[in-house]
Amino acid sequence: MKAIVLHENLWWWGKSYTFIASDGRAMVTLSLDDENPRAGYINSLMVFETDRQQGIGTALMKEVEAFARKLDLGSIYLDARKGTFLIDWYRRLGFSIYNDNCEHTKGNCVAMCKWLKEA
Repeated sequence: MKAIVLHENLWWWGKSYTFIASDGRAMVTLSLDDENPRAGYINSLMVFETDRQQGIGTALMKEVEAFARKLDLGSIYLDARKGTFLIDWYRRLGFSIYNDNCEHTKGNCVAMCKWLKEA
C-alpha cells in the first residue's frame, strides 16, 4: 500500500476523518459524534475487490487505531454484516461483539467494539 492521505470533515454532528490509500484503491472513515467524543465509529471501509487479501485493509485499520489513540479515544465501534468474512477479520484486529442483533440494521449486522483504554 502506498502512503495514506488523511482528510478531515466537519459536520453539524461532529467530525469525520477519512484515510485514503494514495492510489485511491482503499479507504476507511472514522467518525466522532459531539455527543460521545471519546468513541470513534468506523462507518465505512472499502478496498477494491482485486486488491483484497494483501494487507491493505489491515494497514488502514492500524492507521485508524493509531490516530484514535492520538485523539485519546477510549474505543472504536463498527457494524459488521452477518455471514461475511468481516466478523472474523475484525476479531483478528482485536474487536469483539457486544450486540449480535443490531436493531438499526434490522438484525443484518453485529455491533463490535475495540477498547483502546480501560474504562
